[in-house]
Amino acid sequence: MSSAAPITTYDFTSGPLRGTHLTLFPDSLLHRGGAFAETIPMRAVAGIRVAFARDERLIGWGTALVVVALVLVGVSGPLAALATTATNEVVAQAHGHSVASAVISVLQSLQSFAHALPVVAAALVLWAAALFALGWLGATTLTLTLGAVERDFPVRGRNAMLYDFAEAASEHLLSARR
Repeated sequence: MSSAAPITTYDFTSGPLRGTHLTLFPDSLLHRGGAFAETIPMRAVAGIRVAFARDERLIGWGTALVVVALVLVGVSGPLAALATTATNEVVAQAHGHSVASAVISVLQSLQSFAHALPVVAAALVLWAAALFALGWLGATTLTLTLGAVERDFPVRGRNAMLYDFAEAASEHLLSARR
């Protein structure tokens, strides 16, 4: 760790690195959390990149869940009608047979299942909305290139303070190399 005064600091308040912070010193970059500290010498940093991106994978999963929910809602009505009709036909022809009562139980279970499908579809829509929102929110990621390795520091959402930190680190990196 450097004994010099820090140039700038960034605190991670969200995302997987929540509760940690980056501190830029003249000769190093310190990433510190509750149970760890990592020092990256500035001379080892080949490049610094910061970018915002939406998570298209989460948006895609949200869209797929909405499609599944629509299919479930579309299937529930006809399935319930089919089960009701079949149950009524079996009841009309049952005449006290034990096999008929077992078939009636199965058809009533199918009817209950069909009536539950809209509730399942509503839950899927809520889940899809959450995935879509997280995907749309996206992430801002600071990437340090260290030789052949890249080290990512992601933050949820568009984060101007991480852009400012990356700009200060880039300016310091470039001025140190002159």
